[in-house]
Amino acid sequence: MRPVRALFAGLALLCAAPGAGARAAAPPAMDAPSCAPIRFSDVGWTDAEAVTAVAVRLFDALGYRPQEPMLTLTMTYVAMRDHRVDAFLSNWEPSGHLAIAPFLADGSVQRIATNLSGAHYTLAVPDYVWNAGLHDYKDIASWGRWLGYMIFGLEAGNDGNALVLAMIRDNQFDLGRFRLVESSEQGMLSQLDRDVQSHRPIVFLGWEPHPMNMRFPIRYLTGGEAVFGPDGGASVHTVIRAGYDATCPNATRLLARIHFTVQDENTMMQAIQRDRIKPSTVAWQWLHDHPAAWAGWLDDVVTIDGRSGRAAVEAMLQRGA
Repeated sequence: MRPVRALFAGLALLCAAPGAGARAAAPPAMDAPSCAPIRFSDVGWTDAEAVTAVAVRLFDALGYRPQEPMLTLTMTYVAMRDHRVDAFLSNWEPSGHLAIAPFLADGSVQRIATNLSGAHYTLAVPDYVWNAGLHDYKDIASWGRWLGYMIFGLEAGNDGNALVLAMIRDNQFDLGRFRLVESSEQGMLSQLDRDVQSHRPIVFLGWEPHPMNMRFPIRYLTGGEAVFGPDGGASVHTVIRAGYDATCPNATRLLARIHFTVQDENTMMQAIQRDRIKPSTVAWQWLHDHPAAWAGWLDDVVTIDGRSGRAAVEAMLQRGA
C-alpha cells in the first residue's frame, strides 16, 4: 500500500502546485523592441503640449524612446495613416470631427479613450461685452460695426477656424459680412489682451482647459449648438494609428488609460504659458504631485524590458526633473 499512498501524495502535491488546477495569471504582455520608438504628434497647442509631455515622461521612464514631430492637425492624421505617427492625444470633438472623419472612415486611425471630459470650445467674449448684451450667436451680426466685422481665430487650417469660415460662407447667423482673422494661439491671445485692456468689443475662439479662463473674465456664447455642439461642450480623445494596439499592446494599455481633469490642464498650461516653464518640467511636477491620479494607469503595464512600470516611473520621479 505504501507505493499507492506515495502516488496519491504526489498527485496531491501536483494539484496544489500553481497552475495545476487553474491556469496561473499570465504576465503582462511586453512590447517588441520595435515599439520602443513611439511617435506623438505635436500640433503646437498648449493643452496638447501639456498632456503629450506627461505621456512622453511616462514612456521615457518605461524605456521607450518618445518622439514629438511638429505637424498640423490634418497632417497628423495623414502621418498616422502612413505609419509615421503612432499616437495623438488631442482629438477635440465635436469641433475636430471634420479633420478626423475621413481617417476614421477608412480605418486608418482609431479612438481608444476619452482623456478629457467637461471641456469647452466655442466663440467667446469678455464679460463686459456679455454684460452689454452680446450673449448668443444670433447677437453677433448686430454688433458688427463695433466688432469691425471681425472674429478672431487660430492658425490657418485649425478645426475651429473651419467651422467659423463655414458660418461666414453660408451667411449663418447673418455673418456673411464678417471675416475671420487667422493667427496663432499666442497672436489671438495678444489681441484679446489688448482689447480687454482697452475695453473694446471682441469675439474670439475660446476654449477650456486653457489659462485664458483664469486670466481673463470671459463668457462662452450660447446658440452655437449646431456648429460647436451643445453649450460649446467638448471632449478630447486619444487616437492611435490602425494596428498599433495589436503591434504594441503594452504601450496601448497605457495610452488608453491616460486622462486628466480640466483643472489639471488649466494648471499645467498656465505654468507653460505664464511662467515659461518647459512642458517636460511641468509634466514631471504634475506626476510628482498627483501619484493617485496616475498610479492606476500603470496596472499591468511594464517597461520595454518587462520590469514593473510603476516602479520605473517612481524611480524617475525620485531622480528629479
